[in-house]
Amino acid sequence: MERDNPARRNAQFSYQAIDRMIAGGCAGFVISPGSRHTPLVMAAAQAGVRTEVVLDERSAGFFALGWAKAAQAPVALMCTSGTAGAHYLPAVIEAWESGVPLVLVTTDRPPEHLGIGAPQTTRQDGFYTHHIKNQCTIAAADDESAIAALGQLDELFALARTGKPGPVQINVGFREPLWDATPTPLELRDTASPISAVDPEADHALKLPDARQGILVVGPVQESRPDASTAVEALVELARDRGWPVLADIASGLRQHASLAPALVHGFDLFLRSEAARATLRPELVLHVGRMPTSKTLFTWLQQLEDDDVDVVHLSTDGQAHSLGHSPQVVTTTWPQLRASCSATSPTPRNGDDWLQRWQEAQRLTRSATDHAAKDAGLWEGSVAHLASRMPAGSSLVLGSGMPIRDADAYVTHLAPETRCLVNRGVNGIDGLLATAAGVAAHAADKPVRLLVGDQAFLHDVGSLAVVAGRPNLDIVVINNGGSGIFEFLPISQAGEAFDKYFLAPQQADIPSVAAAFGVAACRCTSIEELGELLETPQHGPRIVEVVVDRAHNVYIHKQISAAVIDRLEQEPHTETTDGKRADAGRRGVESG
Repeated sequence: MERDNPARRNAQFSYQAIDRMIAGGCAGFVISPGSRHTPLVMAAAQAGVRTEVVLDERSAGFFALGWAKAAQAPVALMCTSGTAGAHYLPAVIEAWESGVPLVLVTTDRPPEHLGIGAPQTTRQDGFYTHHIKNQCTIAAADDESAIAALGQLDELFALARTGKPGPVQINVGFREPLWDATPTPLELRDTASPISAVDPEADHALKLPDARQGILVVGPVQESRPDASTAVEALVELARDRGWPVLADIASGLRQHASLAPALVHGFDLFLRSEAARATLRPELVLHVGRMPTSKTLFTWLQQLEDDDVDVVHLSTDGQAHSLGHSPQVVTTTWPQLRASCSATSPTPRNGDDWLQRWQEAQRLTRSATDHAAKDAGLWEGSVAHLASRMPAGSSLVLGSGMPIRDADAYVTHLAPETRCLVNRGVNGIDGLLATAAGVAAHAADKPVRLLVGDQAFLHDVGSLAVVAGRPNLDIVVINNGGSGIFEFLPISQAGEAFDKYFLAPQQADIPSVAAAFGVAACRCTSIEELGELLETPQHGPRIVEVVVDRAHNVYIHKQISAAVIDRLEQEPHTETTDGKRADAGRRGVESG
């Protein structure tokens, strides 16, 4: 490389770097405007790969997160030097926990600028220390060693996609001049072929434990691997052959499969609040795969079973227990190994056991009690979740943290075929949800995408309306209860003024006006009938539907339904428990938050 032409050497490095990223499976680049990353931006612009421009790096991080989730492939982020890359951190943490392959390309000042107080310069190679799989630092792209170091990019891309996918960082310095407006043709050196992302496969299948009265619990499965869903479906088929009930989280990817319906049991968040039901439905064995369930009722019950010496086996593809038990049984495995294990496992004959029928009866009673209690409830947050989830086949439903995902998990039993339910449940934050949904919409531009989100989460990410404005297939339903309504279900709600000020944090934002400032159409509705009509009306461009909900009424209906379900289950005739004893129908269950 020519020592007296940094712009030319920057370009040579950048073109080869972008080519390697594309060859490594990069679905596209999310670029935030700046200066120091000019050589890489110009290389990406001329590479024929898809690029998206997002001004705010925090929004850009979550936009790339949603895009990578939907694409199940790496998406690269690209920013200038200084604090810019630090704004990616919330999205990086979510990607690290939930298994999403983000490639963080942070550009830097050259080494001679570091540690001397130079403007827009800080220590960048430690931004994400605990939340990335690995990082590569190239001090200056115009150094002789820079081209040779490009091989590290191949390794990083392979690492981002294998095992549990996750984020990686490339930090590269550029000297000025960054770009030459009239460059001479580049003579690029040959580079090594990129390393393919192939997981090492286990030589043998697992021996999955069996029992006549077992259950399969499938929590959120959001790892960006195509083989995760096939492995989960194989587990469900095995459970169905064994006559086991399957308790599938709304984010498990299972509620859109009508063929699996006979094994899927719904309403467990409600009926497991009944002590009589818990006694009747006490299993001999639990297999759990995926993250901790959304339902607090379910995962605290699993903890109680573990601590009461019931075999609860956690099939972990990321090495984490996803359990609150004191001594959890964790079997570390991979998705391909799990699928192979299902094929190699022969189920114990059912011999007419009524185990699944007990669960189905609890489901039937729960549905009956819920329908009766909510018959004249009108507009409440569970009814909003139910209507918002009714989308055409092949759509994407993005659920916000807080009450939206909890209500969808409790009250939405089925999704249309091939519908994807996407959530940010790595760390369950309310941040970046508008940008995440916009990233999903960018990937599936010809399919409807709907985000169900609360008012506080909407306002927390309001700056991302700038990127929402360019997504004509994105529908956003905002449940506005005037604050953080989820805290009404906690004991702190009895704290009076302190609760209102520090937890509820009431807001009076005019959401349609906020949306209009970004050029996004918005409307407000105050009845369940009006909401149904609005959601059935075809949209022409991005749309925000604000649903104004009475917070006190919403809490009342939730409690009414919970009490009705418990009463219905505990008024049934005594039923034999799994150990041959009689369930005590007089005990009350506890309500989950």
